[in-house]
Amino acid sequence: MSVHRFTPEGLQPHTPYDHVAIASGSRQFFISGQISRDGEGNHVGGDDLSTQVEQVLRNTAHALEGANI
Repeated sequence: MSVHRFTPEGLQPHTPYDHVAIASGSRQFFISGQISRDGEGNHVGGDDLSTQVEQVLRNTAHALEGANI
């Protein structure tokens, strides 16, 4: 089984891990834990939890789109 690891556009670059991994065989995908950083690595939301959560959900959507889910 091979595993394709990558970071879709729109997610924080230059992390020590990939944001998405897709295994071949029976298709499985894994998404790393997301934080409130934009695609440039900037913190989003300051102390506003709801804005931080919105960014986390946007990041999760980018990861799912990048995996063609």
